[in-house]
Amino acid sequence: MKHTKMYMGLLLAAALVMQTVAPGIQADAKKVSKPALSKKAVKVNEGEKKKVTVKNAKGYTITVKSKNKKIAAVSKKGKTAFVVKGVKAGKTKVVCTAKKKNKKKITLKCTVTVNKKDAIQSAAPQTTSNAGGNGNDQTPTATPEPTVGPFPKPDTFSDVPYGFADASENVEKGKIEEFTYTSKTTNKAHKVLVQLPAKYSQDKKYPVLYLLHGENDTESVWKDMAADQIMDNAIAFKAAEEMIVVMPNISGDKDEDIVKDFVSDLKPEVEAKYSAAKERHNVAVAGYGTGGRAALNIGLSLQDQVAYTGAFAPVEGLSSNVDFHINDNYKDKTLIMIQKGNSDDVAGDAPESYNKALTDNGSECLYLEMDGIHDNELFKAGLYNFARRVFKRGTQDESIVNGFVTMVPGEVSRPASQNGTIEVLEYDTETYDPGNSVSIHKWANVYLPYNYDPSKKYNILYLMHGGGENADTWIKGDNIYGDYTHNQNMINLLFQEGYCEPCIIVNPTFYRPEGAPEPSNAIDLTVLFQYELRNDLIPAVESKYSTYAGGDVSIESLKASRMHRGFAGLSMGSNTTYQSAFFGNYDLFAWFAPYSGYFETANGNDVDADRLNQIIEEGEANGMPLGYLYCGNGSEDLALAGQLDLMQKALVRSNVLVPGRNYDFVMIPGGIHDMNQWHIHLYNTLKIFFTKE
Repeated sequence: MKHTKMYMGLLLAAALVMQTVAPGIQADAKKVSKPALSKKAVKVNEGEKKKVTVKNAKGYTITVKSKNKKIAAVSKKGKTAFVVKGVKAGKTKVVCTAKKKNKKKITLKCTVTVNKKDAIQSAAPQTTSNAGGNGNDQTPTATPEPTVGPFPKPDTFSDVPYGFADASENVEKGKIEEFTYTSKTTNKAHKVLVQLPAKYSQDKKYPVLYLLHGENDTESVWKDMAADQIMDNAIAFKAAEEMIVVMPNISGDKDEDIVKDFVSDLKPEVEAKYSAAKERHNVAVAGYGTGGRAALNIGLSLQDQVAYTGAFAPVEGLSSNVDFHINDNYKDKTLIMIQKGNSDDVAGDAPESYNKALTDNGSECLYLEMDGIHDNELFKAGLYNFARRVFKRGTQDESIVNGFVTMVPGEVSRPASQNGTIEVLEYDTETYDPGNSVSIHKWANVYLPYNYDPSKKYNILYLMHGGGENADTWIKGDNIYGDYTHNQNMINLLFQEGYCEPCIIVNPTFYRPEGAPEPSNAIDLTVLFQYELRNDLIPAVESKYSTYAGGDVSIESLKASRMHRGFAGLSMGSNTTYQSAFFGNYDLFAWFAPYSGYFETANGNDVDADRLNQIIEEGEANGMPLGYLYCGNGSEDLALAGQLDLMQKALVRSNVLVPGRNYDFVMIPGGIHDMNQWHIHLYNTLKIFFTKE
């Protein structure tokens, strides 16, 4: 076995030091949002299905109806989702009604476009030599192309994620240029900074974001607040689209003149000098303070030219000539975002007033109210939240990547009334030491959801503990580091209240029984476990319990049911998730959640990142798509650096990892190497896993 680097051994030792664990659950103090559809438009082929989730629908009774059943059929899926099935090529609408006692009925509509199925079916996928890296070359059963699964209910905003305002060796910086033009409106010269995407090419047209500074500042202030680094990172890590960013000097100009100059001088100058797309859906304007007010002025006055408007802590004084209304023909193709800092005594109540004026006129506005005063930190958060939302409206992909999800609803801390059961499963296996494998006898805990029914098929999650722990850690809750029984209660509540579909959870251990030979490096256990997992543990579990393998634990059956199987783990269990589940058995698993750590191999993270991407790409090509790779960590976690570096390298080089669709790196602000953080990640994992058809 190749040994890990010495500093990672020190990291492991540090991870085994007992830390104080506070048992509390972070309560959601946000205002309750109204029900909304995860998708307002669905495209589906004849005979195929797409799932739509009704967000914020807890406590509501949902009914759904298709306007034209001959084109699209619809059926409920659980309490908060429905499935649309394409019947015949055409277009129709699905009407979803959400009812709650003593609440006004809410009607939601989704446009469904059914495309004609290709007459010629694609050939069955051919396997290459083992996408999972374990040497098995049997042809997998084709897995249907997954739909985009709903991400858990997130905060409506996030602060700038950890490291997003810092330079990264994994990110290529875009070039910043400068030019000056003379405005016919103001009769003076204006200096402009232009940030180009790192891979800028004159052969490609790019959308353009115009950033307007505030009073008493100049265009250089954006550089001072690391806006260039935020944009480079957001683009590289796929939180934002590639775009040109234009930062003009508007010092001393009136709002009305800024609008006129934008139309007659600034925008034409930029489009003449750079490979800029000119259509309204490729133009965004944003700013802070007086610049935020000016951006609102431009966005509302020039709706035929600007699709995205961002006002970060805009001050009062918007022109009375501005109509706070989005024209009907642009309503579904326009985004206006207004940010307010709760302690901002400069903008005061102006952001809230602007938002109210829009909503009172029936115009949708994304209103982000967050902690902060009228300073660069607030404006940076505004820029990050705006940049990751622009140039997606009115396209097939309207998803918004949140960056991180940090809240476990307070209601899942109350005692459950429908409790699952835990059984102990014993099985025979081997050490699988190269050239010296020894037979051993082991055990695992198997959590069965309340009212487990052997006649039903269940998704299954294999959930691994960390260093110094055992199979009792996660759900049974017995551990030398603290009482973890709140995990079991949360799982029971999630299943009981319909937050997610009940599943079987297996808690195994990578450790060996007393007296068995041990490898020279404990980390090797997290790698060797791949053979035990594939050859012994999964067959022992899934031949006894009712999973989508249907009792057939042949490799062919396990491959065919991989979309219903996931693996997650913390610390050394995180390394097990990478090494034994992802690298070792990708053909048997579709869902992966490593929390807090990746122990770098002798190959280095560059090689490991390329290997990770290759496995996903080969899997996609051979009918084995990635369900989701949920990476969890904390900004103060001692195991952050290696995992973050690995995943940044993988993300910037990948054509298939897409944040919010099949990947995310969820960073808990202030999170350390403890169960407070992992409890949150387990919640998110249960909400994400097994959500794709």
